[in-house]
Amino acid sequence: GNTDDATSAWVKYTSGAITAAWQRSEVDYVASGTNDEESNHIGLSFAMNDSLTVSVGRQEVDMGAGKVDEESTGVSASYTMGSTTIGFVANSTENVAGTAISDDSYREIAVSFAF
Repeated sequence: GNTDDATSAWVKYTSGAITAAWQRSEVDYVASGTNDEESNHIGLSFAMNDSLTVSVGRQEVDMGAGKVDEESTGVSASYTMGSTTIGFVANSTENVAGTAISDDSYREIAVSFAF
């Protein structure tokens, strides 16, 4: 049941400070009785100026028959000043692996220095 055919297609468009992207992915398992997966992803980023960029993304995964859809959302921002970058990430997933009321989230603040 581990053999699969995976397909993915995407489009990305950038205009000035804005980048938008969409992706469609499918995983078809060879073994019968194994739930195939289909997912849609969308993302948007905006470079507010030379120092600050913010982005948001969303993913929905159809986990197959008998499971609920997994839904993930992420937000991030980065600010660069000289050789210092401060980054923030906030991600959350509802119905992890198609299991209802199984949620997860992740938050991070990072500071990096270039020498």
